[in-house]
Amino acid sequence: MNSKYLKYALGEIVLVVIGILIALSINNANESRKARNYELKMLLEIENALGQDIPVFENFDSILSVWNTSIIYLTNEINKPKGHVSSVDSIQFHLTKINEIGVFSIYNNGPYEALKSSGMDKISNDELRNEIARLYSRDLPSIDIWINEIMREHIFNKYSVMDELFDIKIEADGIVLKKEIIIEDFKFLSNPTFHELVGNMYSVVNSTKRRMKNCAEKMIALRLKIDQELQN
Repeated sequence: MNSKYLKYALGEIVLVVIGILIALSINNANESRKARNYELKMLLEIENALGQDIPVFENFDSILSVWNTSIIYLTNEINKPKGHVSSVDSIQFHLTKINEIGVFSIYNNGPYEALKSSGMDKISNDELRNEIARLYSRDLPSIDIWINEIMREHIFNKYSVMDELFDIKIEADGIVLKKEIIIEDFKFLSNPTFHELVGNMYSVVNSTKRRMKNCAEKMIALRLKIDQELQN
């Protein structure tokens, strides 16, 4: 009797243990599924943010190329013999272009900040996690620093020099103000201050162009890796 009861009791215990193990297994599977779903959700949000930000960076590359063309044009005019410069209209056009030079840094880091606050370990792929952190904690902030602390200083200086060298005519076109640079003669082409301005703008524009292009390439590569992870 005791032997049968013991066997029965042991059987009950085994069944309970098996039940607990099954329940734990199911619970772990549910938790893993929830964690993976959250991971995929955050990756998708970062991918969408990159999809919106990449064209902005690429557009800036095109704009910077236009400005660089005007800088090169004016450099060539500086080096021409006196009396051989191009038309006033052409020079005025390119002066207006460099007077417009100005870049701002804008990107959506909201999904990254949300991921960081919930824990970067939510991203199971170590390489992908590191690349996301590197882009949003180092590469993109370095663009902010360059534009806000370096380029902006040159832009303010540019406005000051342009105001010193030229008279500016301002006209209202509807709700938009248009600035027209008045050229009375070509003496500014031999002015060392103008030479320095053009040289500085060349350095700043091309350095900004390289930095933003490099960052855009990293964003494109990261987006591709995120897309591959989402397909797994």
